[in-house]
Amino acid sequence: MEEILKRALFRADEAEVYREDFENATVSFQSNRLKSIDNSFGQGTGLRIIKNGKIGFSSTTNLQDADFLVTSAIESSKFGQPAFFKLPATSKIPQVRCFDGNISLISTEQMIGEGKRAIDAILKEFPSFQCEAEIDKTIAKTSILNSSGLKVSYEKTFYSFSIYAFLAEEGDFLGIGETQSACQYKDASKVVARKVLEKIRLARRRAAINRGVYPVIFTPKAMPVILSLLKRGINGKFIQKKVSPLFSKLNTQVSSSMVNIVDDATFHYGKASRPVDGEGVPSRQNVIIEQGVLKNFVYDLQTAGLMGTQTTANAAREYDSLPSPSTTNFIVREGELSLAEMVKDIKEGLIIDQVIGAGQSNVLMGEFSVNLDLGFKVEQGKIKGRIKNAMATANIYELLKNVVGIGKEAEFVGSTFTPPFYFARINIAT
Repeated sequence: MEEILKRALFRADEAEVYREDFENATVSFQSNRLKSIDNSFGQGTGLRIIKNGKIGFSSTTNLQDADFLVTSAIESSKFGQPAFFKLPATSKIPQVRCFDGNISLISTEQMIGEGKRAIDAILKEFPSFQCEAEIDKTIAKTSILNSSGLKVSYEKTFYSFSIYAFLAEEGDFLGIGETQSACQYKDASKVVARKVLEKIRLARRRAAINRGVYPVIFTPKAMPVILSLLKRGINGKFIQKKVSPLFSKLNTQVSSSMVNIVDDATFHYGKASRPVDGEGVPSRQNVIIEQGVLKNFVYDLQTAGLMGTQTTANAAREYDSLPSPSTTNFIVREGELSLAEMVKDIKEGLIIDQVIGAGQSNVLMGEFSVNLDLGFKVEQGKIKGRIKNAMATANIYELLKNVVGIGKEAEFVGSTFTPPFYFARINIAT
């Protein structure tokens, strides 16, 4: 990396070398049986330069090809964007737990055993179901070196357990998926199997609902789909282009006062936890919404420079791409109601747990239209059964202003930590 930086600085004004090394093991099950065991290793290096005020970039998986890497970055700068930033210097880096040595010790046999236990637990009660599962472990190292004196590297682990159980019958298909993932090891086979079983039991009963406007509960598994629209709204790239509906809403009320959200890369063992962002800027917690008031957008160095502000340490990247702003651990604070209390409050409405889609509408404006992959009818405070062939349409910004309650039971779904949300009204088409 030092040699690449040295060669780049002979021809460029500023330079940054970004390197990733990783090893991965994946165990897959299909049709209730072990399908494959895959192991992979890889590394890649990206070079970003600033020459004559413009950004150049190139990448390679061959570290012996330093001259080509530098030449390609220099050539690309002729057509690159003007740089509105300076590369960051060394500064105090927070201690963030994102590496668990236990993950590197997990054997393939152990991963296979976890998959078998979960599948066997589901088939014991529902033998006609077909199960697919994937258990994945990753160990990665990220290193960043730049011409401003920054030199930083960190290791990160990741462990994920996913299972999908489905039953295809004439005129009907039921599929239920659950995933647990984090930077820290935990045998999630029992928890995941239990969740799948609970939902199969509920889904075996049928219910119907008419087209109309209803109160709806989104479970933690369903919430990230609509929260992804909010993430777009606060993204510095869309703010800089003035295409976000939140562009002029900073420090104004944009949701119910019950809503509190932070973006926090320093959260220990979260999927998106890290000590520095993709440009080497120290990670921190950023308040996004506080009691319904929009407090921050998320920026990398370039979008912050374009907007005349400071980076929020939200640069995301891989070795073969330039940085761009993205949320990290998106944490929605818990509320005061239990899921059971929410359900009990509904005279007629829905619980939405799995959805298909979200991009059929104007997503930049926060609009979504999703098919219910797994939804339940609620009548007089009780779950009656599964709803089929229904679609929910709404606008995320209007929804967040019409929150009846936020649940106590929060969980991570990917890098989004969220409780269930109880919304006053959503359009349901059948």
